[in-house]
Amino acid sequence: MKLNVIEDEPKSMIIEFVDSDRAVAELIKDKLMASSSVEYAGVVKEHPEVGHPRLVVKSSKSARSLVLKAVEDVQEDIKELASQIPKPKK
Repeated sequence: MKLNVIEDEPKSMIIEFVDSDRAVAELIKDKLMASSSVEYAGVVKEHPEVGHPRLVVKSSKSARSLVLKAVEDVQEDIKELASQIPKPKK
């Protein structure tokens, strides 16, 4: 997966997810929305068949820091899920 950072301002950020569907961006958005510092987080796509999903974030604090924290939280959730999958029996 490749990311294009379209906007990287102190209190706003737009990240385009190239070669990806909306799923990863939506996971990050959901984590961002749990923060009281996030004023807006959404995933947009110009057209359903063309273009790439974009994560748009507006915040009262550092948008970059909030996005990085949300990514870490998603990673932890994935690790927790993976640990619940039973090991194969030998």
